[in-house]
Amino acid sequence: MTALIVILIILAVFWLIGMIRLGGRLKYGEAGFFVYILAGPAKIQVLPAPPKKPEKQKPKKEKKSKPEKPKKPKPEGQPGTLQRVMSVLPRILDAVGALRRRIRIDDIDLTLIWGGSDPASIAIGYGRANAALGALWPLVENNFMVKRRSFDIQMDYGRTEPAVEVTAAFTITLGQILTLALWHGGRVLIQWVRSGRPAARPSAKDRRQEAKA
Repeated sequence: MTALIVILIILAVFWLIGMIRLGGRLKYGEAGFFVYILAGPAKIQVLPAPPKKPEKQKPKKEKKSKPEKPKKPKPEGQPGTLQRVMSVLPRILDAVGALRRRIRIDDIDLTLIWGGSDPASIAIGYGRANAALGALWPLVENNFMVKRRSFDIQMDYGRTEPAVEVTAAFTITLGQILTLALWHGGRVLIQWVRSGRPAARPSAKDRRQEAKA
């Protein structure tokens, strides 16, 4: 009974760890462009990078040049790198598609205030912005799961140029990342290893048949 309880506790701990959401938050506006990494409740700023403390410069040591090693000749019939990449490309695209379906947009906020040189250009720009958003947003909803959204497009005849504020956060659980990495990463690795094997040489019988043809 005690062993069963311990196993259940361990499984519960792994389940909770797998439910931790990882992702990022992007923010753009008049104040600049900001990028954050999200790890559960923690938020780490990446851009703009925080100022680093000046490091003491150490005297550089002269590196001794090493003799170049002779390149080993490639075995006959072994595929090149490009050929191997093309063979694993379908697996990579499958992994990207699966990752896209797992990513969740937690929230996206867009505030656009359209200004311009004259009232006519402001009205035209406002109409084009609404039309562009109406055309692009269905593509986002068809490819990602969106939890919350907020769009606000306005006109301001007192502004000489448009102003935009965008904030978006996207996350994926740690468990989903590990599952995708193990499943699709393993398939890509197996395909990559298989693609590096030299092509089988034709047998003497096959060569005789080709000569007759």
